[in-house]
Amino acid sequence: MLHGWNYDVFLSFRGEDTRTSFTGSLYHGLHQKGINVFIDDEELRRGEQISPSLLTAIEESRISIIVFSQNYANSTWCLDELAKILECWKTKGQLVFPVFYYVDPSSVRHQRGSFGTAMAKHEVTFKDDVERLKKWKKALFDAANFSGWSLENGYEYELIIKIIEEVSGKLNNTLLHIAEHPVGLETRISEVKSLLQIEKPGEEASFIGIHGLGGIGKTTIARALYNSIANQFEVTSFLTDIRESSTQRQGLVQLQETLLYETVGEKNIKLGNVYKGIPIIKKRLCCKKVLLILDDVDKLEQIQALAGGRDWFGFGSKIIITTRDKQLLASHEVDKTYEVKKLNHEEAFELFTWNAFKRKATDKGYFEICNNVVLYAEGLPLALRVMGSNLFGKTVEEWKSALAKYEKIPNKEVQNVLRVTYDNLEENEKEIFLDIACFFKGETVEYVEKTLQACGFFPKFGISVLTDRSLVSIDEYNRLRMHDLIQDMGREVVREVSPLEPGKRSRLWNHEDVIEVLTENSGTYRVQGMMVDLPDQYMVHLKDDSFKKMKNLKILIVRNGHFYGSPQHLPNNLRLLDWMEYPSSTLPSTFHPKKLVVLNLSRSRFTMQEPFKHLDSLTSMDLSHCEFLTKLPDVSGVPNLTELNLDYCTNLEQVHDSVGFLEKLIELRAYGCTKLKDFPHAIKLSSLKSLILNWCSSLQTFPTILGKMDNLISISIEGTGIEELPPSIGNLVALQELSMTSCLSLKELPENIDMLHNLRNLDIEGCPQLRSFLTKLRELGQSTLTFGNVQSLNLENCGLIDEDLPIIFNCFPNLASLVLSGNNFVTLPRCIQEYHSLEMLHLDNCKQLQEVISLPPNLQYINARNCISLTAESSNLLLSQETFEACELQVLVPGTSIPEWFDHITKGEYMTFWVRKKFPAIILCFALAIESEMKKSFNCEIRFYINSDEVYELEIPRCFSEMVTDHVWLYDLRTHPSIRLNDLESYLVDDWNQIEISCDKIIGPSNVTISWCGVHICREEDNMEDILFKDPDLDLDSSRETEKIDSDLDKNNDARIKSIGDFKNSKKDNDFYCFKNLEDYNNAASHTEMDHNQDKLLLHPKTLDSVTNDSMPLVCFGGKNVVEGSNMIASDHQAKAREKSKVTSFIQTPIANLDDADMEAFYAILDAETSILSLSNHNDIISESSNRIIPSEETKKALKTLQDFLTKDFSVLLRPNEYNTMKSTLDYLTNVPTEDGISVDIRSLVKEVSRQFTCWSHDYTNEGKKIEYTKAKLLKSDELEEGLEANKTLFREVKYLENELCNELEYLEDRKKELEELINGVRANIAASQEAKNMVVHTKREIFENAKILKVQRDELRGQVHCLRDEHELAKKIQANIRDEWAKLGEKFSKAAN
Repeated sequence: MLHGWNYDVFLSFRGEDTRTSFTGSLYHGLHQKGINVFIDDEELRRGEQISPSLLTAIEESRISIIVFSQNYANSTWCLDELAKILECWKTKGQLVFPVFYYVDPSSVRHQRGSFGTAMAKHEVTFKDDVERLKKWKKALFDAANFSGWSLENGYEYELIIKIIEEVSGKLNNTLLHIAEHPVGLETRISEVKSLLQIEKPGEEASFIGIHGLGGIGKTTIARALYNSIANQFEVTSFLTDIRESSTQRQGLVQLQETLLYETVGEKNIKLGNVYKGIPIIKKRLCCKKVLLILDDVDKLEQIQALAGGRDWFGFGSKIIITTRDKQLLASHEVDKTYEVKKLNHEEAFELFTWNAFKRKATDKGYFEICNNVVLYAEGLPLALRVMGSNLFGKTVEEWKSALAKYEKIPNKEVQNVLRVTYDNLEENEKEIFLDIACFFKGETVEYVEKTLQACGFFPKFGISVLTDRSLVSIDEYNRLRMHDLIQDMGREVVREVSPLEPGKRSRLWNHEDVIEVLTENSGTYRVQGMMVDLPDQYMVHLKDDSFKKMKNLKILIVRNGHFYGSPQHLPNNLRLLDWMEYPSSTLPSTFHPKKLVVLNLSRSRFTMQEPFKHLDSLTSMDLSHCEFLTKLPDVSGVPNLTELNLDYCTNLEQVHDSVGFLEKLIELRAYGCTKLKDFPHAIKLSSLKSLILNWCSSLQTFPTILGKMDNLISISIEGTGIEELPPSIGNLVALQELSMTSCLSLKELPENIDMLHNLRNLDIEGCPQLRSFLTKLRELGQSTLTFGNVQSLNLENCGLIDEDLPIIFNCFPNLASLVLSGNNFVTLPRCIQEYHSLEMLHLDNCKQLQEVISLPPNLQYINARNCISLTAESSNLLLSQETFEACELQVLVPGTSIPEWFDHITKGEYMTFWVRKKFPAIILCFALAIESEMKKSFNCEIRFYINSDEVYELEIPRCFSEMVTDHVWLYDLRTHPSIRLNDLESYLVDDWNQIEISCDKIIGPSNVTISWCGVHICREEDNMEDILFKDPDLDLDSSRETEKIDSDLDKNNDARIKSIGDFKNSKKDNDFYCFKNLEDYNNAASHTEMDHNQDKLLLHPKTLDSVTNDSMPLVCFGGKNVVEGSNMIASDHQAKAREKSKVTSFIQTPIANLDDADMEAFYAILDAETSILSLSNHNDIISESSNRIIPSEETKKALKTLQDFLTKDFSVLLRPNEYNTMKSTLDYLTNVPTEDGISVDIRSLVKEVSRQFTCWSHDYTNEGKKIEYTKAKLLKSDELEEGLEANKTLFREVKYLENELCNELEYLEDRKKELEELINGVRANIAASQEAKNMVVHTKREIFENAKILKVQRDELRGQVHCLRDEHELAKKIQANIRDEWAKLGEKFSKAAN
């Protein structure tokens, strides 16, 4: 129950002890508190069995309070209540509180005192119901161990107040809102509950992780789980939105404070920091049973701060973490994890319709578009809710428009939720995610890792991170998968960078964007990857420079492209060039991609005329289906090549010898190269693991092996013209698989082939000339274990005869699979029984095989198809019960009928039986009827229906082909690896379950039908009491009617004997008769067919069983003594005499002497009549003609079944089970013998029903198809009308838009002219500025030249500076001296003159 309980409290008590006292007061107090209490009405307690309504009330109550009083155990009603309460405690987590009302708990626990006395009485009363007694005793013991209240002294009202406070506290744990429409939630909650194991409370605290992508429903599941189990814990806390809360200031501290408040009531605690909170949480919660849910965790530190370890919490505690990051759960070492899966289509459709229409069903005309939206959402609940709400109340046309928008620009609300995970990624993981979203969804992990590694990323780690965070997944084929909405989110991240200019985005994938970039040459250096996947009608004209501007392009994938011309330029920065149907025979001459890792040019015109050079990074080259490739030139320029694919290069004639020396080559394929003649004459490929040369029919020599090749595991040379294998094949020391099918030219195997010690699978099909190899093996004898490791050997169509088989078994002693199909031996030797490892044996088309003497002990599969010469003894051995008891086996062998040891056999392809408790281990058998020789093959599947619902389809992996006669196919289900009986058991209900199994052809010719089918129960594994081969409901009805008749017989025994005695005195022959018709038998015993003069007597078999010599008087009819005294013997079959069911009787009897009671008693005898008495005392025997008027039990049941079917709607009868039953019933009644008591009228009516049913069932089916066809057409017509109206509206809108655009265009033309004038002015300014600029540049250059001259002159003078300065100073001194001397001369002259 996801939304809580219907009652808060259930009160269990002994009414006569406490109803008007303690319990009444407790009920009143709880009721006053607003608590919803269930208290039963004393008047309802009738009989010994508890009522179903009371059991339901217990199941729907959150808390049970048990008031143990002195006389509690005297009431079986109370004890049954108690047992049910304890059951709900275990299965539903109900809270249980006992109240010991003047009773010692130990008296309840050990059943002493009044409880012991009461149980002693019950042991006498219920001595035949030991299980019920055990259940009561255990319930008393367990309930007494619960924590509760005891009242011995004190006031009752005080105890009642305590109980009310405790109950109120428990109920105050508010239930959380889950979802408006919790579709699919029940299943997921039960799956998580199975991981919790709450029923083991003594275990230490455990951590459970719930992970999945955003919007998948993790929080919804957590809330529902909380509501469901919270009452089983001492304290609870649900911390929501931890990712968002922890980013706020002191976020983790606040979460710690919330946890303490919700669990221990700390209201005003202030922790300050996380590290202070950790020890407080641990101390306060270490002794409490805690339910803690941490919702939306994205960092390990959040868990460490709130629930760091198991020792933080008490025993039985459960900590549930929801996150998008699976690795985070592993880092914290949680005990178990649960991945939330997306909704299946049915669940998704229901959730969407609830949101889009506010009800479960869709509106008329919306079904198809609803289906498209649901497919787009791909099971993501968030997207279904958001889109459903957005589309509510919209028209179909608006829905279509919205869906088209979503596919190109995803819904923002959904994207914001999904993008949270992306935003938290590191840069390396972001780039890897975007590449996968844009290019690599659905590609193998190996292919993607190789490409992204070359792009400079770290993909192995990055992909693991994306997987842990549910952004990508890896399927069983090792391919990357991604939810469509996640992919849309990634592509939207890329688109948002440049919404209007695709050429400025990092990645291009949309065909419209790609066409724009290629045709308009608008690509830029920002483009790192491009995928070209064009619609069929698109043709792109490649220009010479289409890729020239995209210098940073690393990934180029062309999946579907039609181009005019061929590329003249490709970026040299490419790491991946994957261009299927490449349009040119050569790569551009300027293309030298030194970092290229993967080159795929399959199905192209590429001819590789020149060898590749300097491609050291290239590891994978795929040239498959290149029809124009005639030779593969020197590949020594690609030394790191690991994969080379040349499949179906049908004109390839030569492969260069350099291929044989590529040291890193792992896989070399040349499948279907029919003209290949020149292959490397020698190979030394130390890394090679697989070599495939199948159907290279012109290849005549196998290369010489130079040195040991330690890694080569598989060689396949099927259909080649190779004549011999070289002796150097012994160097293939690791070889495990060698396939040489249809090597018609291969005449001999090398003598040293025995050196292949690791060979596991050897296939020499269709090589009849290799019998000489078997002769060589005979010469080796049994002393060698040369082929001791071979587990699978195929010698089909090798012309083997009897003397070859012992050699095979001697030299291949450990085979698990042996194919001897299409050979000529007559006897399968006895020594085969010694091969314990053999599991599969193919003998099909061994048309001369007669004797199969014995079989290996562990065989699981035998195919003896078309072994038409098998003796009866051999066929019986293959189909014997002893064989199938010894082995779990599948067998196909010529035959027409189901073996007699099968428990249930039916005609046609359906079988029905009933089981209970468990699904049995069974062996199925189907008889395949072949009308004429079957040339084609067919596949089939086995369908399982439980209670009319198909629950499993078992597709048979092997097909049936070219049968020349009828066959029998026996199939032990235990041999099929995928089917688990436990899975089927999950569909079983309590009581009986109808199992229907059918064998249906999937594909195949019409001349093969399933004529019979049968089922055998493996008794060593199953109890046959739990399996029926007839409808238990019919048997139950029959049994109930018989019990009623027996009761009537016992009650009216005296009257019955009296009435029969009265008949003895009757002497009249023809003046009376009466007739009784039960179950509306429609006068089945016709008066016209009966001889009223015959003497008839019909008695109930119970009467015969209990009769004594003097218990029944003489019975006479028509004056003859038929019975006198005793010695009555039943003449009919003993088994029929024991069956007790209703029959229709017709008897002549005197009426005058009988009253109503006599007649009723006599008819009670006749109603259950099944046998006819043979009376011997007077040698008067009842005429055998009476048998003809009494149908057999089988006929009566068939008539009853037919009558029931005739009341049903005709369409019901066309269901597989009902149709099969109806046909079988009609076939039986149509062919029933005349002496079986069916009148001519009924017989003719049955034939009419059979004829009309056959005709009408065909007509009804055809008319149903017509209804569907016409309905679809009418619906299509309505849709076309709506589409036409929408088209008209759209046309008018487009025309209006056209006018608007014309006006806009005129405005733009005028604006263009204005801008052109402005541009011309700008151009003139530019020219003037350019001229001025040129002059400035010229002047600048002149100045610069002068600067250089000045610099030279300066440099020349720089060395003379000191000398010049000295000369300068000296000159100044000389001048000073001269002036001084001159002055002195002047003075002298002046003196002299004076």
